[in-house]
Amino acid sequence: MLYLNLCSRLTIEPQTGKKVVLDRISSAEISKTVEVLGDKATVVIPKRYGDGTDELTYHIAAGDRARLELGYNGELKVEFEGYIREIESGFPMKLHLDDETFFMRSNSFVKSWKTVKLKEVLEYIAPGYEIDCHDASLGKFQIDSQSTLTVLRTLKERYGFYSAIRGKKLVCKFKYEIAEAKQVHVYDFSKNVKKSSLKYKRKEDRKIRVKAVSYNRDGKKVTETVGNKEQFASVKTLSFANKTATELRELALAEYKRVCFDGFEGSVTGFGIPLTNAGDTLKIVSKREPEREGQYLIESVTVRYGNAFYERINRLSYRI
Repeated sequence: MLYLNLCSRLTIEPQTGKKVVLDRISSAEISKTVEVLGDKATVVIPKRYGDGTDELTYHIAAGDRARLELGYNGELKVEFEGYIREIESGFPMKLHLDDETFFMRSNSFVKSWKTVKLKEVLEYIAPGYEIDCHDASLGKFQIDSQSTLTVLRTLKERYGFYSAIRGKKLVCKFKYEIAEAKQVHVYDFSKNVKKSSLKYKRKEDRKIRVKAVSYNRDGKKVTETVGNKEQFASVKTLSFANKTATELRELALAEYKRVCFDGFEGSVTGFGIPLTNAGDTLKIVSKREPEREGQYLIESVTVRYGNAFYERINRLSYRI
C-alpha cells in the first residue's frame, strides 16, 4: 500500500453557475455510522485555489451539492456525496458537508394525530421519498415545529426505529434490520491492517443485559429482560411491535447470544481500500491466531485522507 500514489477530486455543483472541479484536496475526514442518521465530512482545500482575484468563495456557497472522490494511482472512488453546510473561509479553506440529511435539518412541521401509523408520519415529514418501514401503529403522536431529522430521532428514542437513507428511499426499521451487513470485506493482519486496538474478550467476561420491549396495538407495553443481572451491566434495549411475552423472550435470548460472544471488540484501522462502510461485514484473518478469526458488523467508519495517508478506522459491533 505504501508505494501507491494518492489522488483526490472534489466536484461542487453550485445552485447557479458552472460546476467547480478541484483536482486535489489537502485533507478530509468522513464520519459514517449506523447509530446516527446522517454522514458528515470535512474537506480542507489547498491554498492555491484561494489565491488571486478569482477566489473560490466567489463561486460556491452553502447548499451547493458536492461529491468527494478519493483513491490511489488515478483510480477514484466516490467516498461522500452531499451538500455544503458551512464554508470556513481563510487559508486553508474548510468545507463542512452533510449527506442527504442536509435539507432534513432545516425544515419544520406541525401536526398531531390521535392515532397514526409509522408510514403516515414518515410520508408527512419526508415527501418525495419512497418509504420502507414496518406496519406499526404509534398511537397518539405530535410534531411541534420539528424538523424531519428531529422527528426521526424521536422515533428512535421512543420506539427504537432507526432510520437510513438509501438514494431516494427512507428506511425506518429496527437496528438489526438497518445494519443488514451484506457486503463482506477482508482485513488480514499480515497484509492490510495498519493498526488495531482490538481486544479479545470471552463471553463470560461481557456484562450485558438485553431488554426487549413490544408496543402493541391495544396500547399496552410488554417487556422481557435476559442476561447479566449485575447492577453495572450494560443494557441493550430492543423495540418491537405486537409481540407476546414468549416471542419477546425468544428475541431477547437470540440477541443476547449475538452480543455476548467470544471475540474482538474495539476498532481496527486499514488503508483506503477496501471501501468499508458502516453496516458492512468485516472478516478478520490472522495467521498467528487463527482461532480468533471471525466476521463482525462494522458499526462506524472514520475515513481520514491527507498528503501522506488514506485510512479507514472501523469500529466493530457484534460478531456475525
